[in-house]
Amino acid sequence: MVNTLDDIRKKAQKYSDLEFELKESIAGVQNLLKSRTERLLFKSKKLKCHTPATEEEIAELFEFIFNIDSTLKIKETTQAQIHSHPALVEFIKTHCRIKKCNNPACLYCKPIRLPLNEFHNLSFLLDPIPSQDNTDHYATFQNVYGTETTEEYRPTYMQSQVNAEPIPKSILVVAKIRGYINCKDCGKRCCVYSDKSLTCKEQEDYQQAMDLYSYSCGAPIFPDDHYLKEVVFVRTRISCDSPIEILYYSSRRSGNYIICYYCGEREDLVTSSQSLKERFKQIYPLCEGCQENGKEFYTKGEIKTNGCASKRRKHG
Repeated sequence: MVNTLDDIRKKAQKYSDLEFELKESIAGVQNLLKSRTERLLFKSKKLKCHTPATEEEIAELFEFIFNIDSTLKIKETTQAQIHSHPALVEFIKTHCRIKKCNNPACLYCKPIRLPLNEFHNLSFLLDPIPSQDNTDHYATFQNVYGTETTEEYRPTYMQSQVNAEPIPKSILVVAKIRGYINCKDCGKRCCVYSDKSLTCKEQEDYQQAMDLYSYSCGAPIFPDDHYLKEVVFVRTRISCDSPIEILYYSSRRSGNYIICYYCGEREDLVTSSQSLKERFKQIYPLCEGCQENGKEFYTKGEIKTNGCASKRRKHG
């Protein structure tokens, strides 16, 4: 049975015709999607689809990279994997910029040809900032070059801030889970965190609040004027559509029991296959209802085979 891209790649290594036949079988769909996509406009310009790099082009690129760090493998492309290669990390830090490194002994940069005073006055590429005339658009390069900018308006940074929890990261750890609370709308369990164990008085006030207020996914537990609002926390960047927190399954706090990763159901859990257990270190629970609705086992920590593994997957 072949279900994932990894499975297909492994089969292709064994059966030489599989890759060619698979590409042939999807070529028509790819061409149709390409044709439709290239009809779309963005700012009055047509979108363009590029042909992906071939195996030969990828190998040629890595031949250059091997001159920088010969220990890197072609399969190592994730940020975590690259960080285990200090020579490459240092090269990216010092050479993947608009300016040459200005090191006379550098093996990669050619000598600077500009007058030194001009070279030192060159500014690095700017962060995007809104135009003062029209905040729906970014300021032009000419207007901001040479000025100090920050990354606060960078789209990916803004998105990360939207998704970031307002709670200190040091609190959102397994050791600081103090209990669990159920959403009144979807019934899913959420972890309750606090930096320190609650005092008897805080425990009493917390329990009183639980009896008084209803909790919904994404909302704080307490109203703004309650003193425990700055003591006891839940994640607020979640909704009733979110799966159960990963940390829930690592917690050994009293009251913890196995529930479906997707819906929080305690009953009718599916037993994962032996082959899945042999491939992954962590397999999160799945109930029959979610499986019938097309959900698959959520997994983490693929057991390495031939030096290659992926971090997180879904499997049926």
